[in-house]
Amino acid sequence: MTTRRSALHAVAAIAEGGFQNRYGWQLPRVYSDVATEYRAATEGAAVHDASYVGRLMATGDDTLDLLNRLSTNEVLNLQPGQGAPTVLTTDRGRILDLIGTINIGDYTLLLTSPEGQQRVIDWLDRYTIMEDLVVEDLTADTTMLSVLGPLCLGPLEGACAKRLGQLPAYHAVMTSIDGQEARVIHRPIGELPAYDLVISTDSSEQVWQRLVESGLTPVGMEAYQAVRVEQGVPNYGQEMGELYNPLEAGLIGSIDFAKGCYIGQEVIARLDTYKKVQKYLVMLRFSADATPEEGSTLQQEGKPVGLVTSVARIPTTGDLIGLGYVRTSLAALGTRLDLVEPATGSAEIAELPQLFGPGE
Repeated sequence: MTTRRSALHAVAAIAEGGFQNRYGWQLPRVYSDVATEYRAATEGAAVHDASYVGRLMATGDDTLDLLNRLSTNEVLNLQPGQGAPTVLTTDRGRILDLIGTINIGDYTLLLTSPEGQQRVIDWLDRYTIMEDLVVEDLTADTTMLSVLGPLCLGPLEGACAKRLGQLPAYHAVMTSIDGQEARVIHRPIGELPAYDLVISTDSSEQVWQRLVESGLTPVGMEAYQAVRVEQGVPNYGQEMGELYNPLEAGLIGSIDFAKGCYIGQEVIARLDTYKKVQKYLVMLRFSADATPEEGSTLQQEGKPVGLVTSVARIPTTGDLIGLGYVRTSLAALGTRLDLVEPATGSAEIAELPQLFGPGE
């Protein structure tokens, strides 16, 4: 399988941090130094090349109707410029993918997990019978940048000369940056402000340079993954997939319990109504002597009670944090769990992430 490269690969190659292969892409590990990049993302303003995120164009009069019948959230009545997160689930209520659904007007933009484009295309095709729907993969033909950080709005507004502070989450607006068209989507990363920019590949370097000149610090994968874990954002293949349902993964805020039926709706409703969720996604803080890895087992009093799914090191402190799943009865703040050999040390539950809030 060929490893993809972003249209900004030449820009990243100038940095000394090297590349890593992830999601089928060759991605910059670090642009300057990881601590500086992490501080920019969590305390200041940063820009990250997120071109590895899947982007699909769905056209046809039945697009939103079909998505509404297949996924957890209410998307049928999205007006042009409006969007919402929703989850495609199997008939067993398990996660096929978390997708951002944005009504562009003449088409619907779907943001999938990295490497999730074909999986989503095949799923939609499976349930398209007489519906008017055509789905095209735009990932290779566009570039996507994530502008993030608590102070990111000022530099972004300065670069595009447009007020964005009142743009609701998952809504989108067209603007231009240095004369180049850019679609801006307000898509927070947990509680961290963030805006995605979808632009043409031809304008990538020009737009990137303008954003950097406006005061945004380039952020590579190492710092970005630390931010993702710290913000409790689940990743497909680690915290999302057909092993988990949306309630377990903290995605309850992307479920509309009042809407009509969708694939997996009965299972999810029953789990919620009768409080039958068996495990929950948690954010973990590991002890100083801990040696966790993805897949490490968590135990209490010698009994397995959970699994570590992601591990990251906070660049500024050296602290190890992670995400994992823990049995419902133990999923509470402050719960201390031990790591099973060959891992050593312990972990404490620091948070129960809910990416889109607690729902209604």
